[in-house]
Amino acid sequence: MKNRDLIFIVIILFVVGGLYFLSTKAKRPKPMPINAAHEEARTRQQCLTCHKAETLADLERQHKHPGKWSDVKISCLQCHS
Repeated sequence: MKNRDLIFIVIILFVVGGLYFLSTKAKRPKPMPINAAHEEARTRQQCLTCHKAETLADLERQHKHPGKWSDVKISCLQCHS
């Protein structure tokens, strides 16, 4: 095997490894602020009194918030704890 073949294999392994690393890196949601309003919020409906659905839909269009918030079965506290 020639030297250039080994260099090519190393480059391919580096690229594939880098892509694998980036695909497994998860974004963590922002934690809730520590204040009275957020300490009392325990249900989805309590969160949506201040955080309006229109605002969350706008964030979803900007790809900054997943669309799972619109599912009634999902609590905000599953991600934002």
